[in-house]
Amino acid sequence: MLGRGNPIQESQIDKKIGRAADSFWSAFQMMENGRVKSTLMLYSFCLCWVFAAVYGGAIALLIGPLHTLMNGAPVFLENLVTALVPAVLGTAVCGLTWLLPGDKRKLPAAYLWLTLLMLACLIALLVLMGGEQGAQILALQFFGMFVLVPLILGDGMSILLFYRYWKHKPPVKDVAELRKGP
Repeated sequence: MLGRGNPIQESQIDKKIGRAADSFWSAFQMMENGRVKSTLMLYSFCLCWVFAAVYGGAIALLIGPLHTLMNGAPVFLENLVTALVPAVLGTAVCGLTWLLPGDKRKLPAAYLWLTLLMLACLIALLVLMGGEQGAQILALQFFGMFVLVPLILGDGMSILLFYRYWKHKPPVKDVAELRKGP
């Protein structure tokens, strides 16, 4: 029977889940001195929303001119150009954040947040559509063109940049220099 189990085991499982959730969300809470416990998580989470806006803006601004430019072309080619051009432009603009001083982990972390958020949106969208197969196919086509392509390009770019940085990072000279910060 569903929902019927050992109440002691259920209580222990609920406590474990509660502790895991508390430890995750505590990274966003303030410490006594007014600082955030994990600035990387907070900054990268906020940066992922900026990236979503950049990609959305690139798609909104370029979809009309690209459709006009590709008028009469095969549908496959039109879809390919319509998906790639805004994704490449958005990835280039988002990639400029790599040039900002500070922790270089922000860019890959922001793309990780963006990937998780878009995955959650896709699951929610498919659940809300229920069993309407035609609508789900259109939603998956839209998701593939305007979400998956930018995510693949952005995740790939951020991983490549961070790998190159990590591989060729200059050695730190002194521990006191680390404590000073940027």
